[in-house]
Amino acid sequence: MIDGKEFNSRLIMGTSLFPNHSVLEKALEISETSLVTVSIRRIDLKSEVNIFNFLKKKYNFLPNTAGCFSSQEAILTAELGRESLETNFLKLELISDDETLLPDSIELLKTAKELIKKNFKIFAYCCDDPVICKKLEDIGCVAVMPLISPIGSGLGIRNEHNLELIREFCKGTVIVDAGIGRPSDATRIMELGFDGVLLNSSVARAMDPINMANAMKLAVKSGRIGFLSGVIEKNKYAIRSTENKGKISNF
Repeated sequence: MIDGKEFNSRLIMGTSLFPNHSVLEKALEISETSLVTVSIRRIDLKSEVNIFNFLKKKYNFLPNTAGCFSSQEAILTAELGRESLETNFLKLELISDDETLLPDSIELLKTAKELIKKNFKIFAYCCDDPVICKKLEDIGCVAVMPLISPIGSGLGIRNEHNLELIREFCKGTVIVDAGIGRPSDATRIMELGFDGVLLNSSVARAMDPINMANAMKLAVKSGRIGFLSGVIEKNKYAIRSTENKGKISNF
């Protein structure tokens, strides 16, 4: 449940970088996602053949402000997305530089406050800083979306301790965004108790995007079930699974 709306999948899929629309459509279908991100800045809204017309009958849209470096850019893009797609949902991205593509936390907080005043429902893409994540939640973001490593890097989890703190500090919806490389990354995120995973490159750039989409779906489900089941504690030494009682002894 996000802002009172129910979604039947904890996997959110991106829609860029796929070889063609046919592969994208099949990958989304097998992933069983119900929420997909679309970049407003990279779509020709005047074209009759665009991703919105292609997907709008099957999926909920989460427009994003990918490629924005300033608050002014992001707010303009957000307004365009709301008008075009008729949704208040927005994945807010504000990037600090072209090389690392890391979030600009200062601009992000400022812009999120402004957009929330305009009744946008903000999914805030941010760094894996527990303090920043908590501040974003406190100002009213409907979901906090920390990265686990840089966008498209496929490096997976780089700081699990920070992720544990984020999950502890933030009581609302927390969805990991950026850095997923392997299905095992998605499973581990869900085992830590996060509410969902957003990914794109790890599927779109795979040798077999459709099969990888299926793998990611299963990974997210497996991790969630594992979390709910209660993972056993780690121990320094072995713990017997069979008692010594009744053991045959040498005489």
